[in-house]
Amino acid sequence: MTAGTDVRDTRWVLPGILLVTTVTGVVGSLGTPLVTGVARTEGVSLVTAQWAITSTLVTAAVVCPIAGRLGVGRRRRPVLIGCLVLVVLGTALGALPLGFGPLLFGRILQGLAFAIVPLAFSIARSELPEPRVRGAVAAISVANVTAAGLGFPVTAFIATFAGTKGAFGWACGLSVAALVVALMVVPDSDEDAPRGVDWGGALLLSAATAAVLFAVTQAKTWGIMSPLTLGLLLAGIACYAACGWWLLRVERPLVDLRVAVRPGVLVANVCGLLAALGMFLLLSLAMILVQTTEEHGYGLGRSVAVAGLMLAPYAVTSVLGSRIALWASRFVTPDRLLAGGCALFTAACLALAVGHDSLLKVTLAVVIGGFGSGMTFNSMPWLMVRFVPAAETGSALSFNLVLRFLGMSVGSALALAVLDVFAEEGRQTSESGFVAAGLVGAAVSLLAALTCLVLGRTARTAPESPERPESVDQPAQQSAEE
Repeated sequence: MTAGTDVRDTRWVLPGILLVTTVTGVVGSLGTPLVTGVARTEGVSLVTAQWAITSTLVTAAVVCPIAGRLGVGRRRRPVLIGCLVLVVLGTALGALPLGFGPLLFGRILQGLAFAIVPLAFSIARSELPEPRVRGAVAAISVANVTAAGLGFPVTAFIATFAGTKGAFGWACGLSVAALVVALMVVPDSDEDAPRGVDWGGALLLSAATAAVLFAVTQAKTWGIMSPLTLGLLLAGIACYAACGWWLLRVERPLVDLRVAVRPGVLVANVCGLLAALGMFLLLSLAMILVQTTEEHGYGLGRSVAVAGLMLAPYAVTSVLGSRIALWASRFVTPDRLLAGGCALFTAACLALAVGHDSLLKVTLAVVIGGFGSGMTFNSMPWLMVRFVPAAETGSALSFNLVLRFLGMSVGSALALAVLDVFAEEGRQTSESGFVAAGLVGAAVSLLAALTCLVLGRTARTAPESPERPESVDQPAQQSAEE
């Protein structure tokens, strides 16, 4: 907690930032359930309307590392407020009848909502008393997962009765409320902030991530082996290599790769990529399976609203899984909890591969995945902050979030690719396709679990509480020794 901050100042900080972080989940829910409605309302094709999802994802991946680096010390509150203001503007553009262009620009602005979560972790670590930090990190993780899970059915319900404009309108109202709460409860900080931002690293990381995300999300439209898809993918990999070279040589890098490869941080980053891939492969398969009609080869033929409601039990069990992880953390190290969550993802994907001929069986797989999500994404931030200096919290968690975005995008695209490979002639899906995709998801999740166990061996001697260095350049271990 920063000097001069008393109990009266921090009493409402955690409830306030919990409300603020729900904006991230709600903005995420404005994508998939509304694509068809956006195409119909704005008079564009489904391929064009799909950019309402891609643009937000790309913006989030580009902005998160920059916001994480900017949002340090006394700049933390202004950066958070600035993100919320732009999200309010973005949701308002989506709610107003201005055409597809302004709506798409609004979705680009809404991508800044994803930068809120790492900033919230940083605020909790800096402003709350030491004994409350562990519970606060868990609560923020749960709030984000719950908002994302419940956001889909709520958005689908509102869109059913009030249209896509109504859905954007309710998101705008929530964003305004979050902005007001942030202005009231998020305190100013007297901590020092590093001078300047590594704009060279920001440019390289943004270009690399944007190229890879465009290639992955548009592969089905452009063709997996098309020159455009392969060219963007190779360009992204080249930019990542150049970015790594740059970040290891600049004095104040956008992302400190030396921190990113510390034992506890490395296992969280690798697991974040693989676990997000397995999770989104599972959820994508479940959503496609529920909505696909038998005329496409295999499916349950339910409505979009029913598909959205499938994420409600996922959100509930995510909360329960997070509470279980919080209780178990008194006896089990975070890396092992992380491995346990990934093992549940493995079980969920296997359950979907074996049983997918009824809504009940699909719901069971989603519920198992919900428990895995709660355990995994509860443990991940706490594992990281134990190895990261306080001033690097936002930057480190933002980089982890970028890896999760990549995993989510690859998982969603991989589900579609496997289904397409195994599709029967003249149809979009087949039962063998769902089985194969489920097994792929299980294999990826199992790899994530094994990675946690192997890399986590070097992380178990970590300190049991996050350190708060007195200066932005002081390493965490040095602070602990003092």
